Amino acid sequence: MGGFGAKEWQEHAALVGQVTLAWNGCVHQLLRVFTHLTGIESPVADAIFFSPQSDSSQRRLIERVSAAVDLAEPHRASLKRLLGRLDKVATKRNLAAHTIFGISAYNPVTGEWAPTIVPALQHPQDTRLRDDFTSQFREAEETLSKIHHDLEDWLVHTPFPDRPWPGPPMPIAAAQELERLAAGTVSLEDPTSARTV
Repeated sequence: MGGFGAKEWQEHAALVGQVTLAWNGCVHQLLRVFTHLTGIESPVADAIFFSPQSDSSQRRLIERVSAAVDLAEPHRASLKRLLGRLDKVATKRNLAAHTIFGISAYNPVTGEWAPTIVPALQHPQDTRLRDDFTSQFREAEETLSKIHHDLEDWLVHTPFPDRPWPGPPMPIAAAQELERLAAGTVSLEDPTSARTV
C-alpha cells in the first residue's frame, strides 16, 4: 500500500507480523514438546500434532499426552502453566491476526486529523480490541517471546518420560548418541571427541 498513510500501514503490518511470528514460534515449541513427550519424530510427529485444526486443540493434545506418558508432576504442572499462559495471550494474537484494519484520515481516539490505522468495521469485530491496540499487540509479542523462552527452558530441563509401551524410548538422535557412547566412539570424559546429534 503506497501513498496516504503508507508509513502508518507499514508499521502496523510489521507489528502484526511480529505477533504472528512470535505465535508461530510458540507453536513450533509445542511441536518440540510433543516430540519430547512421545519420542515420535517428524514427519509423523508433524502429521499427528497438526491434525487438530485449531491451536487450542493442539494445546489440549499436549496436555493429554503429558498425562498419558505419566510425566512427573512438577514438569507436568509447569507445562500446564505454560499452556495456560498461551491460552491467555491467544485472544490478543487472534485480534492482531484476524481484525480487519484500514486507514483513516481522522483519529477517533485523539480527535486529530492524521493518517491513522483503525478497525475497518464500524462496530469492531471483537469488543476485546482496545482503543490502543498497538500497545495491546506489543504486549502480546513480548508475552509470546517470554513464553517461547520458557518453553525452551522447559524442554532443556525436563527429562524424557518413561514410556510404558514398546517403541523408541527417546528421540532417534538421542538414541544414536547413546549407541555411540556404548560403542566407545564417543567419550564423556573427552570433550574433543566427535559428536553429532
